[in-house]
Formats: sequence, structure tokens, C-alpha cells
Amino acid sequence: MSTKTLFALDIGSSTLKGIIAEVNVKKGSVAICASAQVKSSGIRRGIIFDIEDAARAVSELINELETTYKHEITEAHVLVGGPYLETRFAKGNIIVSRPDEQIGQEDIDRMYDTVQALPSPQNRTVLHVIPQNFVIDEVDRVKNPIDMQGSRLSLEATVIDIFNQALISLHKVLNIVGLRSVQTVAHPLATAKALLPKRDREQGVCAIDFGAETTSLTVFEDDELKHIVVIPLGSQNITNDIANALRIHFDSAERIKVGFGSALAAKVSKKDMIELSQFIEGEKEAVSKKYIADIIDARLSEILGFVNDELKKLGRAGKLPAGVVVYGGGAELPYMKNIVKRELKMSVRRADMNHYNRLFPEEIPPALYGVYSMVVWYFDSVVGEQRQMYQKGPIGFVKRIIENFLP
Repeated sequence: MSTKTLFALDIGSSTLKGIIAEVNVKKGSVAICASAQVKSSGIRRGIIFDIEDAARAVSELINELETTYKHEITEAHVLVGGPYLETRFAKGNIIVSRPDEQIGQEDIDRMYDTVQALPSPQNRTVLHVIPQNFVIDEVDRVKNPIDMQGSRLSLEATVIDIFNQALISLHKVLNIVGLRSVQTVAHPLATAKALLPKRDREQGVCAIDFGAETTSLTVFEDDELKHIVVIPLGSQNITNDIANALRIHFDSAERIKVGFGSALAAKVSKKDMIELSQFIEGEKEAVSKKYIADIIDARLSEILGFVNDELKKLGRAGKLPAGVVVYGGGAELPYMKNIVKRELKMSVRRADMNHYNRLFPEEIPPALYGVYSMVVWYFDSVVGEQRQMYQKGPIGFVKRIIENFLP
């Protein structure tokens, strides 16, 4: 069949998101058939900690989607995140198989198998092996070595892995609701790659996802993935700060943040007041918007300080020509771009998927960027490489994505 059906699932700390898409391989088109969001349960910082609660939430999401789609969902392509995601450098070596030392596809395949089989840190599973350079005879660094000659071939790669228990818990939840996991993809990688145009990735750019309980940083340069890190702080920490400062319930603090919050305290007047009676019955006090903005500003400065520390480790603090792209629920705060520019000393813009208008003519809600990015990832892997039909398992997946990261 030329049309393949995809259920993309985004496991978020505050909400679960899902879409069903039909990908037409021959036409190179995508049709979105259904989308839904439900409140998360049993998930903290992107990691499942209560399997039964998480399974109920996923089941609720599936029911909403199936009500619209009118067909049963049995397979899932899942985005995973959280602080348990880590990146590391890896290098593998093989001897070229042909007597004339001409490098062929079979050597590339063995090269990936070799890197995939390298020892991993204890209790961790490899999600992705992203090629940086092939090295021929320890001298020439190339992007695509096929048909070149050499006796020894090496691959320098960035490896993304995850804590084993995170995957085990995910698969238990999927089994409970009757789903089979077809792909498990690192959320920051898939989303940043879709949201960042190729030209930005070539020049040097970082994407920051301000989530509910985590903040993810993804850095590209020369169209290569350089770094991914997940900081265990997010917009929910801001809500907690407001609740503690005002001695009010978390839900009331969230409404105040969303309704009156500002990321940049300098932009808010001390004279503007918030009557707490709007949110708390019987409350007679008022609080200045400036006080709320000071709380938000302080916490965002802390989070962006951790981001800047990561950029300093790469030697890229303030030195990415394409600047910073922000997205996620926390990025919707007024003046978010201003505070990011102040703290990171680079140009800042909000993410969009306008460069995918050919695939998605409809307007894409920012909350669904993750699941739409999963569709892009799948589309690229199937349609972008006609030589290899869809395969299952991590090795086949790695082989399919090579062309997405090479010019």
C-alpha cells in the first residue's frame, strides 16, 4: 500500500498529545485525520512513574482519537524526553571488505552495526546514532564515503541514549492499552530538527523547549547535531514560586501566571495591580503585576543560566549566528524573547513550521509541534529514502535517518 497510517504520541508532563496522519508515499503527501490532547497523569518530568495512571491517560487520548478517526489504533510512534536523555561521542572502526578497497553500502551498514554494538553506560539504551563524519584511513573526513577508496573506515557519531527503566515503563503502559511501539524517538531531536530550517542548522542555532517540568536545549551547527540536554526545571516551577510567594493554591497561581504573567519584570509597572478575589473566593488582598513579573523573571534567569552553562561547555555561548529559537508552553509568556536575548546575548525568535506548508497547509497549534515533528521524522525516513522500505528496530532506523543529517 502506498498510504501508511501513523499515530504519533507525545508523552508530556502536563499533557499527552496525539495525532493520526496518513502518509502517501507515492504522492509525497500527508493528511492529518485526527488530533487530541488530554491531561497527563502518572508522568513527571517526561518520565512515567505511575504505570496505571499513565495508562489511563493514554487510553483516554486513544479513545478521543478513535472517536474522530473511526478506526482502531494498534501502533504508536512515540516521542520521549526528560532528564534521563543524554548525548555522548562514539567512534567505531571497520576494515573495508572489498579487495580493491572501494567503500560500498555494505561497509556503511557494518559501520553502523559496529557503533550500535559499542558498550553503553550501565542501565542505558541507545535511541539514536547520529553521524558526524566518516573517516577514511584516519586522514580524510567526509560526509558520504561510498565509492571512495581506503582500507579502514571509521565513523564519528553523536549517540543519544536513555535510562532503561524509562523505556521499560513506557512499554508497559503501551502494552496495557494494546499498542505496539514502532519507533521511539528523542523528543528534543525530532522537534528541533523539524522546527529549525536547514539553513539555520548549517549556520549554527539552538532550540529551547520551555516545557512544564523540563527545559530542553538542542544545538545544531554545520547541519550536525552538537548537543542535547534536558534541564529538570520548567514553567511549573514558576507556578510553584508564585503559589509559595502568595501563599495560594497551585491552580490559582497558574491562572495568575497565564492571565497576568510577564517574563521580563522591567516591562511591567508597579502601579498595575491584580485583585486576588478574581481567583480566590473571599480574598480581599491585591498584588502588583510587577511582583509577579519579578518572580517569573528570577526563575527564568536561573533556567537560562543553566542553558548558557551548556553553551559555554560547547564554546558557543553568544556565538550561534542563527541565534535561538524558542517553543513550548512556557515560551508563550509575554516578553519571553526579550529575556532570552538578555540572558543568552543572541537573536531570538519563536518557532514555527511555516517551512512545511507543503506538507501541512493547515495552521499548526504550537502545542502540537511535537507530534507534527514526529510525522515529519517518519515522512523523511520513509519518503526521503526510497531505496529502503520501512524497517523496524534501532539498527534499521539509524540507517534510514542518515540522509536526513547529511547534505
